[in-house]
Amino acid sequence: MIRLGIVDFDSSHCVEFTKRINQVGVSSEQWVEGARVVAGWPGTSEMAPERITTFTPQMEACGVALVADPAELLDQVDAVLILSLSGLLHLERARPFLEAGLPTYVDKPMACSLDDARDLFDLATTHGVSLFSTSAIRYCGELVEFASREEYGTVQGAVSYGPAWRAEGNPGLFHYGIHPVEVLYSLMGPGCQHVATEHTESAEVVTARWRDGRLAVIRGGRAGATAYGFIAYCDNAVIHRDVSTRFAYRNLCTHIVDTFAGNTPPVSPEVTLEVIGFIESALQSERRGGEPVELPAMSP
Repeated sequence: MIRLGIVDFDSSHCVEFTKRINQVGVSSEQWVEGARVVAGWPGTSEMAPERITTFTPQMEACGVALVADPAELLDQVDAVLILSLSGLLHLERARPFLEAGLPTYVDKPMACSLDDARDLFDLATTHGVSLFSTSAIRYCGELVEFASREEYGTVQGAVSYGPAWRAEGNPGLFHYGIHPVEVLYSLMGPGCQHVATEHTESAEVVTARWRDGRLAVIRGGRAGATAYGFIAYCDNAVIHRDVSTRFAYRNLCTHIVDTFAGNTPPVSPEVTLEVIGFIESALQSERRGGEPVELPAMSP
């Protein structure tokens, strides 16, 4: 049984992940095997400090022991999940665990800058430790099923849509908008060349060109219905799917535990870096009035 620690309780993920891993308060179809969250540090938060007060007793009810300092986790756990709501904190939060050689999962957004994300992967490489980050939306049933259907052929282009609510601490699409970005990368794979952003208070549309000439679009909404979904333009079919998050947390937590058990992370550093570079470039395009912005080189 892998002993897990959680850092920061200002995201609902601390409770949702723990319920599934510790098999408490959810149906058996949501259970994840092979690990247990044994300890956690409630932490601090500038984005949503009130959530810590709400989630801490729920974590205790799931059997999680509290520590007063994150350093106390080092001797109590085999791996750690950094679940801070703000990606601006993730490098600081993850550093001591990576330096101690503990496998680490960093919640989305892994970072709010490409520099911070590269520093995280550099730390993991230097200390020979597993590290990955992704949105749970990658593992919704509809995307998993789509990926298994070889008869559709190559995806020639795609539209991904979903909520893109903003918040201080996760600029641009780094907050909710990262979910439709991850869906787009699940469909298209890496290789984006440049992006251009049209932005209003109620929505934003990012058009993207891949280096092989394929085109894709993200539509992030902040008014009206904001359900997740995608359209994939394939060799042999045009596929439109609404996306349910029902099993997304369970499936992600299964990948987390499998990675901590020694398996290869399900999302490569190169893809994670490109997702962050995509969002960073989309925000630059917005600030430049919709001017296309080239993505930077993505080598870790």
